Amino acid sequence: MGKRYLVLLLVISIFLNVPMKINAAEIMEYNSDMQVLSKSIVSGNRTRSGEPFLFDCELAIGIAKNGLGVEFTTRCSTDATEIGIKDAVLQEKTLLGWKNIPIKDYCDYDQRIYIGAVVYVKAEAGKTYRVSCTHYAIVDDVELTLDNYTDEIVYN
Repeated sequence: MGKRYLVLLLVISIFLNVPMKINAAEIMEYNSDMQVLSKSIVSGNRTRSGEPFLFDCELAIGIAKNGLGVEFTTRCSTDATEIGIKDAVLQEKTLLGWKNIPIKDYCDYDQRIYIGAVVYVKAEAGKTYRVSCTHYAIVDDVELTLDNYTDEIVYN
């Protein structure tokens, strides 16, 4: 009897670690106002004068008109060949842990700042969410990165 429970727990844990397949229409770019419920701002350490660095990089989560909104801003001290976010993940709290909802990478070229937003239209009222990402910029073939994450919020 104990082996059956062990096998069942193993199957459940494997299932929970498989990334979700999200329909592209469930997370879409968003250009409207949202009520920010959690915001995180991170800055990099300036190592030497004149060297490029990331600063005041923002990640926010909140209530948008048609779902759960995520806003992000990446700032670099100089023009970057490429600038944006990557490895962005929206997470929904479940009874057995966090369910990952991937957000695609977003970037722009030859800029000092990248601003973007997405909305998750399948958010469920009463559920808890958080978001994380890596802000990045590539300057002179060197990649600068900062990890960022928000606090948990309850979507209503």
